[in-house]
Amino acid sequence: MTFDWPRKDSRESFEINEFIKHYKRLPHGRELEIIEKREKPDYILRDPASNDYFGVELTSVYIDDRSVPNSHMKDGEGNIPYNSEEIKQYKQRLLKSISEKINKAKSGYETSYPLILSVYVNEYISIYIREKDLQAFVKENESAFDQMSPFCEIVFWPLPNESVFSVKP
Repeated sequence: MTFDWPRKDSRESFEINEFIKHYKRLPHGRELEIIEKREKPDYILRDPASNDYFGVELTSVYIDDRSVPNSHMKDGEGNIPYNSEEIKQYKQRLLKSISEKINKAKSGYETSYPLILSVYVNEYISIYIREKDLQAFVKENESAFDQMSPFCEIVFWPLPNESVFSVKP
């Protein structure tokens, strides 16, 4: 089976539109619209109701660099077994990706608008990661999340049942 992986611009377009859809479901969610596609951060969004602007940086996290071809693209794979070691490994990958984005943002991102980090929880085993698991994950890694500036919020989506989870300092 051959699979053409979407180009970066197609992936980013999908991710920003899905982020917008999920963000408005948060208790503090807003209706957001795209103002500009750019770099550092990836997008500038606006809340038309309040005219507040936000910078949004996108990241999509897999368990490793080979999970797409080795697991996601296999023929006949329909069952995703629960594996606590893989889930633990994936959470570490999430933490690493978030820390890297925070460090990059500290050294050269446009910060004239509040910055939000959008984390596309994009690994098959993430079907077993629920909001309560992310709450525990944040508590276990509190020092990393306490250092999330210049991001004012980190948003994890999609969780099972199309849920979304937000972390603020």
